[in-house]
Parts: sequence; C-alpha cells; structure tokens
Amino acid sequence: MVSLTKRNDSTCVGWEKRVVISQADLEHGIEIGPIPGKKDKQYLYATSQETLYRWEYDPKNAVIVGNSTILVYNMTNPGNFNDTNPNHVTRTLLLQPDANQQSEYIIVSRGSAGNSDDGAADVNTGRAQIRRFPLTKKHIPAQGYSWNEGTILAWGVRNSVGIALSKDKKDLWGIENGSDNVLWRGVDVHNDNPAEELNRISLHEPERIPNERKFYGYPYCFTTWNSSSVPRNWSQPVFDLPTGAQFSILPLGSQPDDAWCQNPKNSKPSRLLFQAHSAPLDFVFYDTSKYGSRNNDVGLTRNWDGDAFSAFHGSFNSNPPTGYSVVRIPWANDAPRASANSTKGYEQILYAPDKTKCPSQCIRPVALAFGKQGELYATSDETGEVFVIENRRH
Repeated sequence: MVSLTKRNDSTCVGWEKRVVISQADLEHGIEIGPIPGKKDKQYLYATSQETLYRWEYDPKNAVIVGNSTILVYNMTNPGNFNDTNPNHVTRTLLLQPDANQQSEYIIVSRGSAGNSDDGAADVNTGRAQIRRFPLTKKHIPAQGYSWNEGTILAWGVRNSVGIALSKDKKDLWGIENGSDNVLWRGVDVHNDNPAEELNRISLHEPERIPNERKFYGYPYCFTTWNSSSVPRNWSQPVFDLPTGAQFSILPLGSQPDDAWCQNPKNSKPSRLLFQAHSAPLDFVFYDTSKYGSRNNDVGLTRNWDGDAFSAFHGSFNSNPPTGYSVVRIPWANDAPRASANSTKGYEQILYAPDKTKCPSQCIRPVALAFGKQGELYATSDETGEVFVIENRRH
C-alpha cells in the first residue's frame, strides 16, 4: 500500500510515492477514518480476501504506528485459497459515521465465489452479501468478528464493488456487476444482458428487517438491458422482455421463474441500469459543501453538485467492448434523475476513444476519489496510472 503526496518545493515538483504497508495478501478494500481523542492520527483499514485489518496511521509522515488489529475474518470464498485465478477476492470497505462524525460502523461488501454461485442462494454461506460491523470498543471481540456475525444489509448481490452512503446517511447505494455467459431458457442472451445495476439499500434499523426483504436476486434473478439484440431462432423461445424487467436463468418449469423474479416482494428491483458487462468498480458522490473553496479553478463544475460518479472497468464478454470509462450519473431528490428502466441515466466524462482496441490499449478505471478542491482522481490498473479530472477555468 502506498501514499501519494503532491509536492511543489525545492526538492520535489510532482507526486511523492511512499510505501505505507508491505503485505502481499492485501486486496482492493481501503478506508481511512478518525481516532477518537487523537486528532493527529487516523485509523487505516484494509482487507485481504480473508481478513479486515486496522492500523493506527500517522498521515503527516505516511507511516503506520504499531501492529495491525484484526476486525473481521472468515471472508474467503470456497476455492480461493489455492486458485491461481480466484473469483471476487476484493472486500470493499465503507465507514458509516455517527452524528459526531466518528466511525460507528464499517460496511463490507463480499462478492460471490464465481460467475455463477448457486451456494449464494443460501444466506448462511455469507457470499454475495453486504454486511456491517460495529466499531465502538465495547462491541469489538478481542479476536475480531467472524463474517457471519455482521448484520446483513443486502444479499443476492453478486459483486457490489462500488458502495457509497446517501447524503442523508439513510441509505447505502451499491453498484452491481452482473453475470457473464447468461442463458435464458437455453437461449444465449449474454452479449447485451444482464444489465449492471444500481441498488438502494436501507440503513434504517437493518437488524429489524427480515432477510427475505433484503434479497436482490442473485444467483437466479437478473435484469434485462437489451432484449432486441438477441438473435431470433424459430426453434427457441423469444427473449423479448422490456428493459428493466427481471428474468430467471433457471430452466423453464424451475423455480424461481420469471414471474417470481419480477415480484418485488421476492427480489428487490434495481434503481438504475447500466450497459451489460461495463464492470462498475467504484461509486462516489460529488458534494461541493466538503471543499474549502467553492470558487476554485480546479474542482468539477458546481452544476454537478450531488451527482454520482462510477468507474467502469470494461468488458471482456461483449462485442463490441463496452465500459472503459468514468461516468457521471445525474442525481436529484436523493435518487438518480433517470427512471429505473432508462438506458440513458448516465454519461461518459472520461473514456477510451476507440473501444475496439480494448482492453489491451485502453484505460481500465478502478477507483475514484475526490480531492480537497473537488477534483476527481481515477485509477487505471491496466495502464498503471492515476488520472486527475479537473474543471480548469482560464
């Protein structure tokens, strides 16, 4: 894990890179939060596929103080220990603050064990779920929490790598990666289906909500993006569901079927859709109230205040390729402006200009973060770069 510090002094003009932690098993998840009573120190959280760790961190000098503490363990999916190509090993982290802006909970998103994971239909497996864990000292066990001790916020979410709190902190928004190679009643519909999804997840007393009301469909229910792109064959059923309609990938006559999936009492529908196989890997909100100067010449336009942004890593399973971009999602009244079945609820603001050359010659956005002046940082793992998206006014 490294820190990047922007410098402009006699010895350095540019970005200084410093190694903070050298630990080979660390994956994608990272968070930084306050330590009560220590204004000059912070907590640094990071995950392997198995464990959530916490360190005391000195941000001024970019160094760790002391040893790590284990907060959560038992998160490894079956087959991942010795698999040379493990599936969904990332564990996205998000701190949920209390009224005093202290970290009350940490939210962890864990993906399924593979593209199609039938075991995730059993809530007790703990896979394809988002859970949260208390961070107050009186609650944390000495050895940390086992994964299944966390409160379920959502399950049946295949791989919600991008998660963010709503501005009022009442909801969690999760952006979902749909499955590859999907069939419907034996018909290959995968090239433009299923849609990637944006889901609203309630944070209001989740302990009181029955688990069946927190189910989002995976591994059996998916959402239609474009049925018209599926070739018609007189010997096969016709896949003609409208955009936004849920469907089952199980054989005809099996349960759950399309009708079961389309009942919101069974499977919670998504709030917005994105093109199939875009592979969204992060989700953040732009809030101009958080930045020191609202009239600087660096931050994104104030017209985008409150909007959401996502990093689309890009497809490997569609023709032509899709994704490979950072997108803006217009927002209003605590929700996307577009309707739930719209295909035009977002726009690209940074993208590969010729996606026929993807993925080998394209950016592959992964993570997003806003800087102190409202500039947007975006990482690209394929190219090993960090981009800065600004709104320069000259």
